[in-house]
Amino acid sequence: MEHSVQLSTQEYHDSICECLRELRDQEQLPLQIVELRQGNRWLIECKFHDPLSEETKDGNVIQKIHRYYLANALAETILLHWEKVHVREIIKKKQHLEEENWQMVINQALEYLNKGLGQVQEYSVNRKTSLVTQILGCLDHSDVFDIEGFLRFRAHEYKNDVNRAVEYALEEYVIEKEYLDFILLLKQFVDSQKPRLEWLHVGMTPQGKFHLYNNEGVKVTHQFLEDYQLDNVHELGYEDLLVSALIAVAPRQITLHIRYEGYKDTLNTIRSVFGDRVSDCQGCPLCEKF
Repeated sequence: MEHSVQLSTQEYHDSICECLRELRDQEQLPLQIVELRQGNRWLIECKFHDPLSEETKDGNVIQKIHRYYLANALAETILLHWEKVHVREIIKKKQHLEEENWQMVINQALEYLNKGLGQVQEYSVNRKTSLVTQILGCLDHSDVFDIEGFLRFRAHEYKNDVNRAVEYALEEYVIEKEYLDFILLLKQFVDSQKPRLEWLHVGMTPQGKFHLYNNEGVKVTHQFLEDYQLDNVHELGYEDLLVSALIAVAPRQITLHIRYEGYKDTLNTIRSVFGDRVSDCQGCPLCEKF
């Protein structure tokens, strides 16, 4: 049985042919690749000849298997080459994004595509499977496949995935930038403040309620929350209230007596704002209270 598919491309000739040759060698495919240049485009004819299929009378099944391998080679080319270029072009059009930050957002978008939005496992595998399915749908209706035409007019589902990953990366970048700007502002404010206490010890219960002590071990929580309404703690949350209290006190040294991983973000914020003023207690009688 013989059948063929003709591929047309302007940008991806080398990658497609390389993928096809690797597949042919790895899978022992009865594939002949004929390359023809036409102006600025390439026509790549993929000829399959499998005499065994004539004996088994499973010609349609064999043809579908061959086209599945072909669709995999095309999908691999798109994922490896077109995707990076497309992501970069989207990001370059974002006027609010400075050029020196392009690559950082590009890398983040590609990481989401490879690892999954929201760290969804197997996202990369599923994305390729979806792309292969869309290509096979086109090959079922025609023996001619134009890659650039497919990407421009047919691959809507795949391009939506790529665009969503880019938007997600941009949102994360904006959030991170706003956070860093906010931390810098807090740091500048703290550095300009006169310390109301030389040394402050911070403990926190598993429920997230914090307690402040001076260097003599005397509890001073309420003393430094006089400007805050504790009734609003459910609105603000204990962790936000803690950061606000520390900024108001602006102590020269802060010792953290906190052992719970659940407060990682809050602790990172405190360390970012207060820098080398912060230290972690490795174990003491005060730690045992929490």
